[in-house]
Amino acid sequence: MREHFSEFTFPAVLLTAVLSALGSVPQDLLANESVVDSQRQAFMEAWQSARNGNRGKFESALEDLDGYLLHPYLQYEDLRHRRSRVDDEEMQTFIEAHRNWAFTSGLEKSWLRALGKRGRWESVLEYGVGSKDTEVRCHVAHARIRAGQLEGLVQEAQALWAVGKSQPDACDPVFSWLIAQDGVSTGLAWERVRLAMAARERNLARYASRFMDDGERVWAERWYEQDRGGYRRLQQAGKWPDEQKAWEIVDFGLRRLARNDPDRAWAIFSVLDERFDFPANTRGGLLAQLALWSAVGRADETAERMASVPGDYRDDQVLEWWVRYQLLTSDWEAVPGTIAQMSPKIKDDSRWRYWDARARLESGQAEEGRRLMQPLAEEANFYGFLAADLLELPYSICPEKPGISADAIDRMSRQDGFDRALELRQVSLSNWARSEWGRATRGLDNEGLRTAAALAEREQWPDMVIFALGNSGDLRWYEWRFPLDYEPLITPKAKARDLDPSWVMGLMRSESALAEDAISHAGARGLMQVTPHTATQLARRHSITYSGRAQLLDPETNVLFGTTFLRELLDRFGQNPVLATGAYNAGPGAVDRWLADGYTGDPVVWIDTLPYFETRDYIPRVLAFSTLYEWRFGGPVRRISERMPPIGAVTATASVASAEVVCSAGE
Repeated sequence: MREHFSEFTFPAVLLTAVLSALGSVPQDLLANESVVDSQRQAFMEAWQSARNGNRGKFESALEDLDGYLLHPYLQYEDLRHRRSRVDDEEMQTFIEAHRNWAFTSGLEKSWLRALGKRGRWESVLEYGVGSKDTEVRCHVAHARIRAGQLEGLVQEAQALWAVGKSQPDACDPVFSWLIAQDGVSTGLAWERVRLAMAARERNLARYASRFMDDGERVWAERWYEQDRGGYRRLQQAGKWPDEQKAWEIVDFGLRRLARNDPDRAWAIFSVLDERFDFPANTRGGLLAQLALWSAVGRADETAERMASVPGDYRDDQVLEWWVRYQLLTSDWEAVPGTIAQMSPKIKDDSRWRYWDARARLESGQAEEGRRLMQPLAEEANFYGFLAADLLELPYSICPEKPGISADAIDRMSRQDGFDRALELRQVSLSNWARSEWGRATRGLDNEGLRTAAALAEREQWPDMVIFALGNSGDLRWYEWRFPLDYEPLITPKAKARDLDPSWVMGLMRSESALAEDAISHAGARGLMQVTPHTATQLARRHSITYSGRAQLLDPETNVLFGTTFLRELLDRFGQNPVLATGAYNAGPGAVDRWLADGYTGDPVVWIDTLPYFETRDYIPRVLAFSTLYEWRFGGPVRRISERMPPIGAVTATASVASAEVVCSAGE
């Protein structure tokens, strides 16, 4: 929070402004600031020149900026451009001198790949040995073949060949050599078939089967045909010989089929279980998967199938879904016993502690249920708030205040990696800044992470504050974990669309950790992680000006699209924030499918029985964050239950019941 600057050293630019206003700025400080500003501007111009192909301007700046902290980034860009023709010694000297910089691993990999592509085999052997990059490993193996360094090479080539995906073209000479050495046995080929089928690479599996003996290749063909048919005709396996490859195919196929059609998978298993003498581990693991997917698919026979799973194969995942099925069927008496079988780490999670206590309350064990629910109600998380609501207790939100000294923060700001991260942020290379920050925080103890959080807070870098505190486990530093920087942006746009600002803030905090330039693997962008496709559709429906995906990194535009989408989802799903939140994460089509199952009633049961892992965690996180943001806003805090109307209600009506907020006794 900006209001806590007094606890720390002023940023240099702010200190300069203050002193200037007082008419007492030291000349050396002003001169230094001027030099740094000039260097930053020159760096940004040079970086852009390199990206635009203006080598003349870039090379001039490269020389002029020698001594600037980020000068090695310009050297990196230069070497990256020249990697196919750069002198080996020059490149290796630079790499070793900057081994801990964020760009080094990528530069080294691209250079070694370039050496191999140009056939510089001596250099490949000198510098590429030990690389973990597949393409480089293949270049090294090729170089060893040419140099006659063959000891252990068959094993290395086999390891490169026996994978479930096509390998780079650089591996082709190595594989040709391996085949010529009779290094691809039937067993090795079957291993690649197995891996390729697991990766859904049927054509690769068929290719690998060419290296199997004629009598064994039929198994690969059987697997191929079954996979093409989605394993829906796997009962045909009853005509196969009772041997290991048959077991493998059946095991794999039934696991796949069970995801979409657990009843059919169980029916086929029941037939084949009479035909095959499955090993105990195969049969036990298969029963566990069939029961698990039966629970996910809400099959009527789930309870019986769960009961058939041998005890040793009832892992945490199976037990969790057994409990979920018991919740769906209101089998409250069975829930505590199933939870008791979970590993200590899992059953101590707030989710399962809540359901253990809740089940006892629902089954008439009021005293025991309240005893178990009481300590949970003192936790400031989704299930803790729910517990407080059930017991009609206040919310226990007890913030801890950071106590990091200004000297410690200053020292960290000058440490290797942190200094580069902060400077990269100044020149708008945010992705590189995050990479350097991530490397710098790697291996820090909790005290170090707290200091890193304090440094990020001083530098007004909220996503790195959140990153550091999340890793440190200091979850009660609420003012830093839930900053109000974007509240002036969020509140008017939320209110203009009749949305709860705290809900929007909670969702935004979950989506991006408040990183304005966040881009997901799926292409979602900005604070509220809006996809270009969604933005295009919203722009068309609501006559919003939209010029392309770059616009989504502008906070104002991003929040406009995000809140507009939320309004649509809320209207579509009967004003129910639970359903709208789920739709924002998984898509409205997914929520439609889940509602088609016909469940009505308890929204917590609905959430915790969703088939999508991400959405099961996302909705509680957003709702808990919404509660914490409502507290941060300083007004009344609604009970979290009031944000969760029953599933299936025709229209969800807003409620205003508030919770008192206190600290737990003794804190």
